[in-house]
Amino acid sequence: MRQTEKRRKAKTKRKNRGKEPAARRRHHRHSLIGRIGLVLLILVITVLLIVLIAAAAVLWMNVHGRSSLLKRQEERPEQMEQMAEENETASSLPAGALRYNGKTYQYKENILTFLCMGIDRKGEVEASDDLFQGGQADSLFLAVLDPDEKKISIIGINRDTMTEISVYDANGLYAGKEVAQIALAHAYGEGLEESCENTVEAVSNLFYGLPIHGYCALNMSVISDINDAVGGVDVTIPASLAGKEDGWTEGEQVHLMGEAAYTFIHYRDTSVARSAEERLERQKQYLNAFVAQAKEAMRADMTLPLKLYTQVTPYMVTDITADEAVYLAGQALSYSFSQEDIYGMEGHVEMGETFEEFYHDDTALYELILEVFYEELPE
Repeated sequence: MRQTEKRRKAKTKRKNRGKEPAARRRHHRHSLIGRIGLVLLILVITVLLIVLIAAAAVLWMNVHGRSSLLKRQEERPEQMEQMAEENETASSLPAGALRYNGKTYQYKENILTFLCMGIDRKGEVEASDDLFQGGQADSLFLAVLDPDEKKISIIGINRDTMTEISVYDANGLYAGKEVAQIALAHAYGEGLEESCENTVEAVSNLFYGLPIHGYCALNMSVISDINDAVGGVDVTIPASLAGKEDGWTEGEQVHLMGEAAYTFIHYRDTSVARSAEERLERQKQYLNAFVAQAKEAMRADMTLPLKLYTQVTPYMVTDITADEAVYLAGQALSYSFSQEDIYGMEGHVEMGETFEEFYHDDTALYELILEVFYEELPE
């Protein structure tokens, strides 16, 4: 009996010998799958938290940015009212209104206007030791956001425009006013806030005291990074740029990436007449395409404005805060913009002692300001 019992137990043991490790393997496998699932769940939750935090940050910045910008909308272009043709009726008009050619116009007080400057410098922004070498503003644009009409307008300013600018001596002391190319207003300063504020003053005075609610000056070489961040821009190559990049021919449609974007907006042959105007036309073409592309990129990534702001900060001087920039970008996403919303200044070019000089048409500029910044009131 004992031998039979022993044989039966041995047989049972041999029979189950391969089953226990398999059970252990199944348990181990299930445990491993469970751990992987837990890690994946943690990763998903982490990503969601990051997205939610980013969304909350953008939302907060939108609210705070809007509140901050509202404080800037307090001034009116009083010189426009002083220059109106029918000043005898001014006393009977509401604040911010004027009469011109038998019509009454009211300044749009909700409008926001920003001066965008492209400075002829490369690399990161740094103060200049020479107060006359703050860098020239080779590109000057007024970006106008109209919340009532949900519309963006851009006014290109010829960098050779002759106008009154503030000048300073070698010690940085104010030395009065002189008529010079508006691009030089930025050069009178250290290349930082003083240079920008001097340019803002010159542009505002040129535009009959127009309030400018903020400024942004970028060293122009950083345009390549901004261009690539939105996925590149499609443009048509003009005759002046044929052959400037490998394969470029006149009339060709190209997708700008990297240094090609910088070449497109910055190149200028000063030996060719009216080269500043030709470059300005190129920059206007680029802006039209860039805004459309940037809108698409923002729809795909709502945090893009903040990423871009952070990325270009070393190359930028601005009085627009990050939260204000995020708010403005969010607003611009829902605003209309087309080629017809890009304006230029009428005038003529003369050759100065050394460089070309652009003289604007006063009447045309006055009427342009009325078109963009005012609304006609019913009689």
